Amino acid sequence: MAAGDRPNSIDDELDDYGGETATTVSDPFEGWNRFWFRFNDRFYVYVADPVYHGWEVITPPGFRWALKNFLHNALFPIRFVNNILQLKFKGAGVEFSRFMMNTMCSAGFSDPARKKKSIVPVDPAGEDFGQTLAVWGLGHGPYIVWPFVGPSSLRDSIGRVGDIFADPFFYVQPWWLAYASAGTLRFNDLDSVLTLYKDLSRAALDPYIAMREAYCNYRNLHVNQ
Repeated sequence: MAAGDRPNSIDDELDDYGGETATTVSDPFEGWNRFWFRFNDRFYVYVADPVYHGWEVITPPGFRWALKNFLHNALFPIRFVNNILQLKFKGAGVEFSRFMMNTMCSAGFSDPARKKKSIVPVDPAGEDFGQTLAVWGLGHGPYIVWPFVGPSSLRDSIGRVGDIFADPFFYVQPWWLAYASAGTLRFNDLDSVLTLYKDLSRAALDPYIAMREAYCNYRNLHVNQ
């Protein structure tokens, strides 16, 4: 399976924003946000990006792709629970059936289920608690940039806390094994994020505003799917 076969990557989804009007979002903490945006920019450019390139040198593409599939499969409980909370019971069924097929066929390291037609369309990125709060009427709230994590909002920050309790890595013991395994898998999944970040930064007159509007539009896209 080639990396280009991955359906609906972040880059593909944000390409659709070209003809859309940017979403206006409340930004009362702009001073804080710009400080952490600059911090994250230095971290992405001078630490994360070169380290990831080193990771690409020492690991074959198939290995990295298998880890991506494993992470997505392992985070099934978050998607499943939030489908139920949004009353998307058919979507929850699709997530469950895909999880079972991928787990039984390859322990989650491949994705044979993606070739199967589902009874309802399911967001490839999956549902999360931030989206659930949006479905039940909670707006973005203030825009917030967190160190290392990057762009977020008050709603999605609350959502991240909620998703922790459905994240299987939260229950792995000892704690250092949980952090090491989850950290490695998420680091392996950085390629599309770093590519998108560099593209936005190069194209925008003000990368901070470009990232803020792209993030809010990206989240709106998923909420409305």
